Amino acid sequence: MDERRAHLVYDVVMRAERGESVRGIARALKVSRPTVRSILKQQQRRRDEGENAIEAALPPKRAPRGCKLDAFEPQITTWLEQFPDLTAVRLLEKLQETGFDGRYTIVRRYLKQWRAQNKPKEAVEIVETVPGQQGQFDWSPYELEGGLTVQLWSFTLSWSRARTLTDTTDTRQPTIFRCLQDSFERLQGVPDEAVTDSMPGVVDRWEGGRPILNVRFVDFAAYYRFVVHIAPRGDGAYKGRVERVYRYVHENLMNGRRFHSLAQFHETLVWWEQNRAMQRPHPATGRPLHEMLLEERPHLKPLPQKPYDVREVLIRLVESTGYIQHETNLYRVPDQHIGDLVYVCVGVEQLDIYDGGVHLIAQHPRFPDGAKQRTPSTSHKRRYDLTLLIERMSAWGETAADFADRLRRHKRYAGPELAYIINLQATWSADDIVSALEHAMKYEAYDPHAVERILQARFKPRTLDDQVAQTTRDRVRETMKDHPVLVRPLSGYIALQQGDRVPGTTMTPIQEEPRHGHDTEGQPTAETEQPPG
Repeated sequence: MDERRAHLVYDVVMRAERGESVRGIARALKVSRPTVRSILKQQQRRRDEGENAIEAALPPKRAPRGCKLDAFEPQITTWLEQFPDLTAVRLLEKLQETGFDGRYTIVRRYLKQWRAQNKPKEAVEIVETVPGQQGQFDWSPYELEGGLTVQLWSFTLSWSRARTLTDTTDTRQPTIFRCLQDSFERLQGVPDEAVTDSMPGVVDRWEGGRPILNVRFVDFAAYYRFVVHIAPRGDGAYKGRVERVYRYVHENLMNGRRFHSLAQFHETLVWWEQNRAMQRPHPATGRPLHEMLLEERPHLKPLPQKPYDVREVLIRLVESTGYIQHETNLYRVPDQHIGDLVYVCVGVEQLDIYDGGVHLIAQHPRFPDGAKQRTPSTSHKRRYDLTLLIERMSAWGETAADFADRLRRHKRYAGPELAYIINLQATWSADDIVSALEHAMKYEAYDPHAVERILQARFKPRTLDDQVAQTTRDRVRETMKDHPVLVRPLSGYIALQQGDRVPGTTMTPIQEEPRHGHDTEGQPTAETEQPPG
């Protein structure tokens, strides 16, 4: 009720209380007689029935108006339950197919009201942290001109809101390590804990509702002495500090700008971080973020004297041409290692190659990924050196040497076929290849493809990592053959539980289960022999 109406009601009620007639009140206040009667009836009803303070304070409700969409409401509800992400544009198209003649605005307004009623937002709990307690990190992709995609990394300190921004082209684990190292160095310290989501390279999988962390990332966290905290799946608000950064980037860095190359984006990002992102006022104190960072730095853990070695370690087979391949590029290895499995340590600018004894055998500048380049060779040997190839196969034993000699006598150009057999190590173990060679010789099948078909039929393929692991197990078994690990019989555990000792119990050496296609001595198991192929 406005002020004028309130005074009018007061005057009408007071005059009626003094005994004035309706006609006299209307003439004195210059209003109609129905108005006077209406006011008196309304006030009497208020006195008899009472009223709610909130209803009295709010304007009177208007009668609901009809809407063009009322007739389509059941169908719209069905569609939205079936397609929760239906947009207003698609909803309008579906309505028009059923005879609706309205426009986009009314559909958008109706859709907004429907979702507000059926999907109410939940309040987000804001957790405050103390200086040096927590940091959050994550990725977010952004599309540049020409179809280019850049991955934007951010590490944000929860208390000061200070953040680092780094542009990369991938989200692999070595890149995560490099970005974390760079963030720690730029912030000049490490927080007590780091919060992130289930990104690959950090979390291997989930079991029983709990994340299983990657072993190497655990080692990285132990090196820098921070606790790893994984946010619940699907809960972006759990790490809202870093999520808010990407909204700020979208609205202030990407908005109104066009980037035509990764170099242009990197140059702009470096400038924008220092002159915009770190100058932004803190939401609670209003002070610039760079000043808040100076206050938080004394509470961060110090960096180690030497940074963590974040180089990626891979296993590669030295091909018959004397090269190993990495990201479409070829790197030269000394000829004596042809056919060997080697370790490749991949750095940002350099690539180091080690033999099985972890001795450095080659170093090369790293080519850009996908460049399809190769390091030049200092030797002028033929592509397929028969003598060297036979020597490499002879290292597998007499069976392989005999097969190589027979293949050379049966084929005019034996080099490519010997090289093909040597390169089978990328998929099959050397023991399995030797068994396949022996099987092929029984049928005089001196062909590398016949050997490969035998491998596919009789053995299980293994990755290079599995082969190195098996070689290590064989080496340990050979070293420990004079000191076998003994297994206590189950009856002995029962006796120990009861506090007694069962006389005559002995422990037996552990027997390893035979591998597929082999017995415990490494010999092929008896199988029905089939012709090659």
